[in-house]
Order: sequence, then C-alpha cells, then structure tokens
Amino acid sequence: MTVERLGRTVVLIVDGDLDLHTAPMARQAIESALSHRPRRLVVDLSLVQFLNSAGLDVLLTAHRQAVPHTDLRLVASTRAVWRPLQITRLHELLVIHASRSAAIASPTRPGGEDRSPPS
Repeated sequence: MTVERLGRTVVLIVDGDLDLHTAPMARQAIESALSHRPRRLVVDLSLVQFLNSAGLDVLLTAHRQAVPHTDLRLVASTRAVWRPLQITRLHELLVIHASRSAAIASPTRPGGEDRSPPS
C-alpha cells in the first residue's frame, strides 16, 4: 500500500489482493489516514486483483468511520473490484469512481458521484 498526500486529500493505493490476509494492513492504513481527519480519503483499488468479504468489510468500516468528517471515495476500475461491490450492493452506499483523478476532482455534493461500472 502506498499513501499520497495532496493537500487535505489522502490517497491510499492498494496493490494486489484485498482479502483475509491483507485486510488488517488495509484497515490499519485507513484508520491511520482517517485519524488525521483529511477532507477527502481516496482508496484507489485499481490495482487490486482480488476482493473478498474481508476486504469489503474494511471498506464498509472505513465508510462508517469517515462520516461526517471525511469524504470517502473509492476507485474501482476493474471487474475484480466492481463485481463484489455490485453483488453486495455496496456500490449503492459507497461513492465510487472509475479513476483516481475523477475521485480527487469530484465535487463533494450528492449527485457528483460516478457509479458506473468499468467498461
């Protein structure tokens, strides 16, 4: 995992699998980022090759912890990530973008989200 700071936005780039073995590390990285109360936290999952229920739980917990201080955005650009989010209907709860730049630049207001699946 890589962390980038862009002003009051923190970008957490997850690479590889987000599963039972890596979920604790992801949870810790997200909690650490949220402890600094950034305006926006972008969790970039575009390099994730496998996402299971443990990873989904980390993302759902991050959503709950972020509210109301931090605007949490996910980047889901692959079917390996988008499909589990869609099957569990988490795509209806979480703010998801197809690219990191869109997640960073997107307005905070409702309706500014890009919830479309990757092509």
